[in-house]
Amino acid sequence: MAAVTLSQFRATLRLTWVDAEGREEKVFSYWNNESVTHDVCNREEALHIVRRLDGSFYLQIANIVQEGSLEELEEALYEWANDEGWLD
Repeated sequence: MAAVTLSQFRATLRLTWVDAEGREEKVFSYWNNESVTHDVCNREEALHIVRRLDGSFYLQIANIVQEGSLEELEEALYEWANDEGWLD
């Protein structure tokens, strides 16, 4: 059983508008995102989902990219983070 529920995981959402990479993407970060601000989001260190300019969402873990609704990707990110021990 997970120490953190999906609802608790979702409640930690921080939205970052500024896109340092210039693709006009919005970054939805979760859980370990205390240092995420509108100006700074280290994507390699934060659990996150990205919304493209066209409104579609994607989740990239290593070289695997998943696309889907925000809710689907939140669940996938939560399950991966739980399996990898990020939520302990």
